Amino acid sequence: MRPRICFVLPSLNGGGAERAAVHVLNALDASRWNRSMYLFERRGPYLEDLDPTIALDAGRRGSRIQRWNALRKYLRAQRPDVIVSFLSYFTVLTAARAARVRSRIVFNQQTPMSGFLRDADYQWRHPWHRRAFSVVTKLGYRLADAIVTSSVGVADDLVKQFGVARERIRVVHNPVNLDAVERSSREVLEPQFAGMWIRPVVVAAGRLADAKNYPLLIEAIALLRAHVPVRLFILGDGELEPELRRQIAERGLDEAVVLCGFQKNPWKFIARADVFVLTSRYEGFGNVLIEAMACGVPVVATTSAGTREIVTVGIDGLLVDRHQPEAVAAALERVLVDEPFRARLSSAARGSARRFALPAVAAAYDRVLGAVLA
Repeated sequence: MRPRICFVLPSLNGGGAERAAVHVLNALDASRWNRSMYLFERRGPYLEDLDPTIALDAGRRGSRIQRWNALRKYLRAQRPDVIVSFLSYFTVLTAARAARVRSRIVFNQQTPMSGFLRDADYQWRHPWHRRAFSVVTKLGYRLADAIVTSSVGVADDLVKQFGVARERIRVVHNPVNLDAVERSSREVLEPQFAGMWIRPVVVAAGRLADAKNYPLLIEAIALLRAHVPVRLFILGDGELEPELRRQIAERGLDEAVVLCGFQKNPWKFIARADVFVLTSRYEGFGNVLIEAMACGVPVVATTSAGTREIVTVGIDGLLVDRHQPEAVAAALERVLVDEPFRARLSSAARGSARRFALPAVAAAYDRVLGAVLA
């Protein structure tokens, strides 16, 4: 009989972890694995991307206790052999133990946990909440059967900051469906965006949240426009949109910065850019950088645990060590004004992206999950 594997997530909202989960589960060999997915809530733009042969179940909106209990009942009924948790790790771990199933538990860690604890997007009401979560992390990760991290940097953070044993961690980079990116990048832009597409163009993508540090990018664009008449298109939505619009207006950038909202197909924008930029405070990996490279677009990114493993400085992009507007503006200007340099970066970017092709990453997951099951 095929072993039963279940990926568990809060939802399939438009984040990197959710997209990675769908890509990996879709790519796992259906003749080898009996695949399923459980969501706390059946919502999110990636629902339609899930392979229809994968069994999908979901709970209903309710309190944390109600969501936990619904998951416990599901696991008790289905009894998967391997459970892979993307986010909500301790909810999944305790629900599985309470269900008294013998499932192997795998945590998929996408971001540095220490960065999460400092993230302003998560409203830690009291300092002791952070300390308590840190303690729970140290205890809970010892109870998982294995931990998969999206980068060496995320693994290092767990080892150094939370005492997780290195031998229990497996680093498997997130995959990129290069064929899908190539197909989608050829779609035409909607007229309202095409009419504003005046080169040189910089594109950024990601949730409008504190971790992505869009204020830094907007300040950098304000400085850059003193030398280069650049336009910035930001793909994504989030709770910080009103604040970003105020900042854009205050800097006199209403005609230069375009907030495009969430885009199911970001690649048709990215492929037409002169450079792609990511100014996150921290990234566990940075899937969107690889997707930009797959489009043949040079990238500029602030340094973090994940971006260091993707970008080869001066070969396929640039990394900015100082998370300051002047440093980001200087890196963007170098790529935009030096056409031969930009062409070399663009040429190398496609080859760099192939390291993270979906088949190779799915095979790596298959080996890790097979070892956990054994």
